[in-house]
Amino acid sequence: MQGRRAFFAVFIVAGFVMKMIAEFVHEVCGHGLFVLLFGGTIKNVYICILWPYELSYIKWSPNGFTLAQMAWIYIGGILVCLWVSTLIQVFLFVKKKISWHFSLALFWLAFWTLVNATGYLIIGGLAPFGDIYELIKLGILTSLLSLVIGLIIFVIGFVTLSWILRRTLIGLFTPKKASLGVSLFWLIIPVLIMVMVASPERSLQVAYIPLAFIPALLSFVIEHFLVLSK
Repeated sequence: MQGRRAFFAVFIVAGFVMKMIAEFVHEVCGHGLFVLLFGGTIKNVYICILWPYELSYIKWSPNGFTLAQMAWIYIGGILVCLWVSTLIQVFLFVKKKISWHFSLALFWLAFWTLVNATGYLIIGGLAPFGDIYELIKLGILTSLLSLVIGLIIFVIGFVTLSWILRRTLIGLFTPKKASLGVSLFWLIIPVLIMVMVASPERSLQVAYIPLAFIPALLSFVIEHFLVLSK
């Protein structure tokens, strides 16, 4: 019982801390990296603890950036988040033995960076905002292309992260409870979408909320009929 309490405590704390780190990765390591690379100056960075209700942001001096450089700056946050998430997922996938504390922390960072990037692409494809809105204005993306790319990347991450979380949970729980935990975890997606719908910064329709339950429902089917049936 004590071990499970420790697990849930670490799970919640790591989830919150890694959420902030993922925002830093997007804004500073993503946008900021390209701003500095092209000779610009970072003026201000705001990391919001209320994301996705309110967006984090970074401000920089224009410094005469070309259209191509602006495109790299706007897409930089998404690209770096995807790069970080992919590296972590590969590491956790191939690593045989790893402490569950460390595994949980890395899992959350991989999840938040994935959701950060694919959230921009998917939600931006449905109701363009932020980086996606700017990229569409520059002619780099279209709403449909953004949506399709985001969905493809999210599905791949969904499969990999589910496997990683299941392996972590099996170390502390029975296979049945571990699979249930994986399915329950994906209920975080509709929660995030409902927060986005409530945000005055985006014009996301309430009709999209039922679609946000698809990952959790799909996870339940996979866990019940494929994983536990073996």
